Amino acid sequence: MTDRAAPLSQPTRLVSVVGSAIGLAIVGDSFLYGNLPIEAANLGIALPLVGVLLSANRLVRLISNTWASTVFERLGPRLPFIAATVAALITTATYGMGWGFGAFLLARIGWGIAWSGLRQGGYQMVWVGAEDVRGRLTGLLWGIIRLGSALSVAMGGYLRDQFGYPFAMSVLVGVTALAIPVAALIRWPPAAHQVAMPRRESSRRGWQTVLRIPRARRLLVVGLVDAAFEGILISTVALFVAGRLGAKDLSLGIGVGTIAGLLLAARWATDLIFAPAIGALSDRLGQSRTIVVLAGMLMVCVVGVTQLWGALVPFALVLLLISSGGLIITLTATANSVALSSERPHLFVGVYSTAHDAGSAVGPLLAYLAGSVVDLSIVYLATTTALLLAVAQYAWLDVRRKAEI
Repeated sequence: MTDRAAPLSQPTRLVSVVGSAIGLAIVGDSFLYGNLPIEAANLGIALPLVGVLLSANRLVRLISNTWASTVFERLGPRLPFIAATVAALITTATYGMGWGFGAFLLARIGWGIAWSGLRQGGYQMVWVGAEDVRGRLTGLLWGIIRLGSALSVAMGGYLRDQFGYPFAMSVLVGVTALAIPVAALIRWPPAAHQVAMPRRESSRRGWQTVLRIPRARRLLVVGLVDAAFEGILISTVALFVAGRLGAKDLSLGIGVGTIAGLLLAARWATDLIFAPAIGALSDRLGQSRTIVVLAGMLMVCVVGVTQLWGALVPFALVLLLISSGGLIITLTATANSVALSSERPHLFVGVYSTAHDAGSAVGPLLAYLAGSVVDLSIVYLATTTALLLAVAQYAWLDVRRKAEI
């Protein structure tokens, strides 16, 4: 037992430190999802443009993910990771300046590039662990990162309600600044950057390699639609709560910003609290069956949320957000399994991440475009239906594949 525990202690510590740096750097971005929609008018930003701002960082990642990988490969992780934390500080500070849409858009693009570097550094530190503990280390990494997100939306929403948006942002800028010394103190072992990426294969050929596999194609569609639903839900939860709660429901002094912050905190806390339980469930039940079960739960929760009014809405949304988080965790585990059975495992992980980022980028844009024409309830129901159909197609193909083995 001692022999197995000893090798894990250093990777656990290193991943925890990297996760802490990323968790500190992400607080400004996380805060915006619950508060930018209800603060946009005071910042001189038209509400339809909120979707653009919440998607801009994801759109740029469709390109910057490759940039970050190349920079980390050539320079090693230390300097690019520190630079990413500095960029996170600059963008978070810009969010509080009130310089209008143009400056905010540039800051969101800058954050997207920073996040590509932060995420790349997190993945590379997981390489330090042995193969049989990398799943555990990945869960630890994302649990710590999402703890930062959860604390940000809960604390930031409360500070915004009590003291105003500028004060809340100034506190978050101070928190983000702590990521820089943490990143500077990290000692990256050789194992964290010993894996080299192919240098001459074009990204177009890489996509073609992955798309030749039917199971991979279906999973990419599921991941994209699920990310779009998550983007829609997170970017509109504050507006949905505000629309469903009347003044009498807020009479106890709890504002919409606080409620939305607590809801998003519950969502992101699922990665820390529920990930092990959901992983154990998928091991017992099978990943495809678990995906079907969670997608079904998601539909039930969406139907419930859209039919409720008043104080029951936040409680129903908590269940919806937890189900959504569980589905993302299981899909990530499934993507890892598909990657290991594919011709190019690393390539598939990269393609799946890009598909997920594409869905996350489309989500807020779709929400704010469609939400200006129809009620958000219809947007939620339509997207969940599309997700359920994509999951059913993937699960049926997986059942047939296993029957043929």
